[in-house]
Amino acid sequence: MLATNGRLWSTTCDGEIEIRSLTEDKLEESLDVLDGSFFLYESVSIGSEINLPENKQARQELRELCKITAEDGVSLIAIEKASGKPIAVAFNKIQYIPENGDDVFFLKFRNEKAHSPQAQSLMDFMIAVDAEYDVFEKFQFKCTCELMFLATLPEWGCKGIAKVLTQHTVELTRELKDGKGLEFIHPSLRHRRPEAVTVLWTSNFSQKVGKAVGFKSLNAVPYTKFHFNGKTFSDRIGPIHKGCEHAVYLF
Repeated sequence: MLATNGRLWSTTCDGEIEIRSLTEDKLEESLDVLDGSFFLYESVSIGSEINLPENKQARQELRELCKITAEDGVSLIAIEKASGKPIAVAFNKIQYIPENGDDVFFLKFRNEKAHSPQAQSLMDFMIAVDAEYDVFEKFQFKCTCELMFLATLPEWGCKGIAKVLTQHTVELTRELKDGKGLEFIHPSLRHRRPEAVTVLWTSNFSQKVGKAVGFKSLNAVPYTKFHFNGKTFSDRIGPIHKGCEHAVYLF
């Protein structure tokens, strides 16, 4: 991750919004986008009670997850040009099976850094859904780029910004697959070549984004299957968003 002046990928919303690579100087404000959107309205955050005001520790732990993720150098943000503030984010993670036998990233974070039951619940959900359809086994992948958290502030919703961030996540991954742009990612990852983009779409809205961009659905998991604090996820989420879709963009 660069310190400043992240790569400009494109502009959208009649030039009001720039899509850029996430940089250190924009990291805290980008994490604040999660506080103002993802942690409040994303389905699994609701199912795990991360959205409740009293569960500040869980949100702090998930901010830490995103800080670690951002170090990879493949996350993207949407910036309002007039204010210079991030208004949408795509926290992206280079995923691979460690050769030294260590736990994979999500499991390692869950066991070592997620201490609140709410953050553990969200991590357990991601781990369980990934395990239901193991893309590394099914496709014989050695490395992927995971679109981990995608969020837009509510006042900027319904403008296609999430779709543009998703499209550029695909573009960035394609470049890395071809050995381009390696100087912008963490030195420890420069020998990795992600072979696909993976994602867990957790709402009807994000699932529509995935279909529009060209993601292939691999597995659908209903929210009735997951429980937290005496209720199913679906009890808290409601009837609109019935489940999560595990999807992949293949090159």
